[in-house]
Amino acid sequence: MKLASLMHGRDGRLVVVSRDLTRATDAFPVVPTLQAALDDWDRHAPRLGDLAEALEHGSVPSFRFHEHDCAAPLPRAFGRFVASGAAGGVAPARSAGALGPRHPVRARDEAAGLVAEPGLAVIAGEGSGRAAPDAAPIRLVMLTCRVLETRDPSAGAAGPAGEVSFSFSPVAVTPDEIGPAWHEGRIDRPLLCRINQQPLQHGAVAGPADAQASIAQAAGPYPLEAGTIIAWSAPLPQVQSLRFGDTVRVEMKDAAGHSIFGAIEQEILPLG
Repeated sequence: MKLASLMHGRDGRLVVVSRDLTRATDAFPVVPTLQAALDDWDRHAPRLGDLAEALEHGSVPSFRFHEHDCAAPLPRAFGRFVASGAAGGVAPARSAGALGPRHPVRARDEAAGLVAEPGLAVIAGEGSGRAAPDAAPIRLVMLTCRVLETRDPSAGAAGPAGEVSFSFSPVAVTPDEIGPAWHEGRIDRPLLCRINQQPLQHGAVAGPADAQASIAQAAGPYPLEAGTIIAWSAPLPQVQSLRFGDTVRVEMKDAAGHSIFGAIEQEILPLG
């Protein structure tokens, strides 16, 4: 099934979205927000799945789904971790302030070496720490895009990349929705990134060799809260510096050419 959070209050309004991303129906009769669904997934997921099937058959009230009405699928996550490389470490990152897929990115200086870093993210369920058999399950999958500052414009020097923003795709999907392209944390489909009207760049296959190991590493010795996000980047063949007025679009399509998650499409603008 495909889930989205429309902009509403602090935690969004949960809706179930059709497979072709054209229609949606309110999930409120089942659960009002995605975080509430994740908190009791075993109870809510089957009912949300039934709602998704009813939506496909046109047997429940529905409305036109517009990606620009979406907040991040999980507007306030309990935690967020960013993994580096296929087998790299997992570092904590801020979880508050996730942008919706059409929200502009506000940066302080276009001379700060602004770059886009698209990737894949999973939303984990609750699980114990450092225990592979009990590792937190992957509940949902979505796309992510970070905008980073790669240098200090006042010093003109490169340094550790600083995160300007992070955002997620309009919809988060259950792994079964991805089909045979899903391999326990990897998706065998290219990540597509376009800056303005330039030709598409294809990112490497997103996800680590062992997603559960990364999730367990994120948990450490402590139980992982349901709704924790773990993200991996998909390096692009070329890194292009962004300027104010540029638009970044990130998407992934299935073998038939249909968008799986909807698109992240954001304009880079100055603060203020």
